Amino acid sequence: KRRRRRMKKPSSIYFRNRSLFKFIELLLILAVCCRPATHTEAAVSDYFSTKVADIVFIVPDRSTAYPNGLHNGILISAYHLEGTTVDVRDYGNFDQEKSLDVLNAAIATPTEQHPKVYCIWPMDIESKRRVAKLYETHNVPIIQINQLPGPDDQWEWDHLLGYAGPDDALRAHNAGIMMLDAMRGRNITNPGVVALGYPESYGGYGLSVDAFRKAIANHTGVGINIVREIPLVRPDLRQSAYNAMVKLMDDPEITIHGVYSMDDDMLMGAYEALNDKGRLEGKDEDIVTLVGTVCNGARELLENGKQYGTTIQAPIFEAALAMDQATEYLETGMLSERARFTPNPISTGETWKSMVIEFLGQAYAADAICTWNQYHERTTGLTKATDAKDACDYVDCLFIPNGLFVAGFVMAGINYFLAFFSAIFLYIHHNKKVIQLAQPFFLALVLSGAIVDTTSILFMSRDHRTSSTEELDIGCIAWPWLLTLGQMLTTATLVAKVYRVKRVIDPTRGKLTSRSSRPSMIRKTKVKTKDVSGFIIIGLIVDILVLTVWYVTDPYHWKLTVTSRDFQDHALQARGECSSNGTNAWIYPVIIVILHLALLVYANVLAFQTRKYHYISDSRLVAVSLFNSIQLLVIATVMVALSDNNVSISYLIRVSYAFLNNFGVIALVVVPKLYLCVIGEGNQTPNLSTKQGEAGRISGLGDVSAIDPKSLIDRSARENSDESGDCRYKIGSDASSAIEDSIDSITKLNPTAKSVTFEDNGENIDIFEDNEAA
Repeated sequence: KRRRRRMKKPSSIYFRNRSLFKFIELLLILAVCCRPATHTEAAVSDYFSTKVADIVFIVPDRSTAYPNGLHNGILISAYHLEGTTVDVRDYGNFDQEKSLDVLNAAIATPTEQHPKVYCIWPMDIESKRRVAKLYETHNVPIIQINQLPGPDDQWEWDHLLGYAGPDDALRAHNAGIMMLDAMRGRNITNPGVVALGYPESYGGYGLSVDAFRKAIANHTGVGINIVREIPLVRPDLRQSAYNAMVKLMDDPEITIHGVYSMDDDMLMGAYEALNDKGRLEGKDEDIVTLVGTVCNGARELLENGKQYGTTIQAPIFEAALAMDQATEYLETGMLSERARFTPNPISTGETWKSMVIEFLGQAYAADAICTWNQYHERTTGLTKATDAKDACDYVDCLFIPNGLFVAGFVMAGINYFLAFFSAIFLYIHHNKKVIQLAQPFFLALVLSGAIVDTTSILFMSRDHRTSSTEELDIGCIAWPWLLTLGQMLTTATLVAKVYRVKRVIDPTRGKLTSRSSRPSMIRKTKVKTKDVSGFIIIGLIVDILVLTVWYVTDPYHWKLTVTSRDFQDHALQARGECSSNGTNAWIYPVIIVILHLALLVYANVLAFQTRKYHYISDSRLVAVSLFNSIQLLVIATVMVALSDNNVSISYLIRVSYAFLNNFGVIALVVVPKLYLCVIGEGNQTPNLSTKQGEAGRISGLGDVSAIDPKSLIDRSARENSDESGDCRYKIGSDASSAIEDSIDSITKLNPTAKSVTFEDNGENIDIFEDNEAA
């Protein structure tokens, strides 16, 4: 205590304010530690600890089965080491960018901070070049794991201390032996085989392909041909294998009997594509034999015979060999064997269960050291419908049932039958009064439009089960044209037909006669077919313009669209339909629907205006037919829009619309007149009066002799006699034959006239506005 009292108090500011300075010191440490690191510093910090290990492994991470087995092998091998430290740095799941970052960080690290030995699995050629630079920069020993350098790759051996891993050439050679045995067992001569490999940047790619090619060459009686050598692409080698097989199977010039893959994991992609296509079952000449290596796929395929064989390859053996070489170098400064290989024996579906592998004095069951999965789990598939020539070979497609196609053909057949026989009877009875009054030219156009419209059903009733893509594309273009123009021809013809009658009965026309200022009791109006054909021509031209713009800018074509996907975004279901690529393609059908709807409404207005003369204008039946078309057009448009992805419902609505619309027009406008002709009433003229006539008025269907001449003599003479005393009657062709049959009765109408003349005005329609005056 006395000594402590005698001690002077610290005069330093630090000691007087120790708490404050401790706090400031802590802040400075945090500031230094938390400052943003440069790219190189960050890489060093991420992959290298401050304490340098004796052995450092740079390998892929544990995210896939084979590298995971390698990590386990490193852990087991390091467990038995005494006095030697081991560190493991990964570069992701064969992530090239991360791999280069790790190697660049090692190159940038000071020499004194490097381990005594590196064990590196380079993922590609570029990584190998960085490994070479690492050696050149720091002269640190490097043992390479996997990707055996070939005999022509001396530059690799120049910087490597040693190699530990599989013998790529032996592995591929064994695969060739298995492929030969499989083809001999199937008795197939000159079979075609596809070779699927790692990316070309993989160091052992060329070595493996050459070894496989040599193994299958010069074998009498088999003669295997490699039809394609395909280096796959990362990051997903399975999916790359799937896509490659899909393209090959879509090529009709390529025949495939077998597939060799540099490892079983990639082979799973080929298996899934072949299985989707149905090439692993069926006729023996169509079945594809699968041969792989590395035993890192699905054991289930070996068990059920889907895969002929593989080679045994254990990643824990690679780790053990690399660790053994590294410790040997640390102890002796050299290697007794520069390249040491893991076993790669052949294993088939019949031998894998009982197979035992000896390695470094230990025995291992083949099933225990392989990194395969016990069961197959699907991981690949089509991502887009366009990835395959016919996506329905690989996914579940929503086909229109064949029963609906049959129903469509039956509907088209009914309309064809009705239109065909109507055309025949129209030609036979075209001179009958009922047909002449109904205007046979327009009736023929109605039948033509119905046939064109109905033909669209045939082009709708197709899919890729029965037609090629080229045929389907033609059908997708044809049916909108046929449906649109056929309906326009039918509707515009009915409009022209009714408008022609309206022109004749229009009360605002021809009120005065040419000879007097008194109102004419008889008005004769001549309206020819060409006068009203503008409705038909203009309507067709407008439709053709809209369809042409649609076809040029964004035409319909056959397209398969994915409708359902799994959690990996692979297609599960698809549907085939006619569609456009653009997002505004709906504009053109909407324009067509609006135009046709407007024309139908106008036609109904005309039919209403001529309703009093429906006996000659057919306005009543035409109105029913047109209103039926309006209802069908509106309902069909709404239902197709609501049908969404259901191609069956959409097809049924479109076909039903085409059938019912044309069937209704023929049945209501054409058939009734033909029926009158068939039952013998085709030469009777309809009543031209707008109200019920009394005795002595022209009755229409009665014989002219039934007319009471007394009630008409005086007025007839007064209104119809000219200065010469002639009596002139102008009548339509529909009444001429009846008048000729009753000439004696007609002369009694005006006995004072010097002569009576009847003029047949051909296709003119003469309307007697006042029956009594007539």
